[in-house]
Amino acid sequence: MAEYLIHAYPKRMWYVEQYLIPSMIAQGIDNTSISVYNDVSGEGNLISCMKAFASVVDDDRGTWHLQDDVIICKDFKQRTEEYDEGIVCGFSSLKYDGDIEDRKGYVNRNKLWFSFPCIRIPNKWARECSEWVMTYIIGNPVYERYWKQRCNDDWCFRTWLEYAHPDCKGLNITPCLVNHIDYLIGGRSMLQERQHPVTAQYWTDNDLVEDLRCRLEK
Repeated sequence: MAEYLIHAYPKRMWYVEQYLIPSMIAQGIDNTSISVYNDVSGEGNLISCMKAFASVVDDDRGTWHLQDDVIICKDFKQRTEEYDEGIVCGFSSLKYDGDIEDRKGYVNRNKLWFSFPCIRIPNKWARECSEWVMTYIIGNPVYERYWKQRCNDDWCFRTWLEYAHPDCKGLNITPCLVNHIDYLIGGRSMLQERQHPVTAQYWTDNDLVEDLRCRLEK
């Protein structure tokens, strides 16, 4: 049974509780395998992400990490259970990844997608990444441009991978497992608003997004 951890903050808990978790349970995911890390202290995306990483069980399994502004695909449960091993990137955007054919499937570390809306990470690696980032990145003046914004958690993870596991591989899965729908639930959680939504570039369940739009409007 796969494990899931939703990274959330208080203003989005309504969506997590009323839409995201029910959509997971509706596919047959056991409620006991879904956890939520809610940034109730307002520490920001980066630190709350690292604390969420540190909260996973210290074992040889892994966890699917989801952000609080995604919608899952129709076969989310099936594929997260089928590919529940190693690093798996379940989201890709044209803006940050480009539509490059050789970045689909199993790839070297440097070709992994910017996939933090949905990514599977081995638990030991998540915990090690958290400790390393909190020790060597947060507060380091060399990296101030990254941590002072209180975001860039994906950059920190990729930097840690380069340091700790430079030869590792991972799976960029298509179609994407989730789509990014922050524009439907109030926009970004911090910093300036984007001019254009950053959505999944490999996505086949547009009817789910339209259905969600209609439900939210009602």
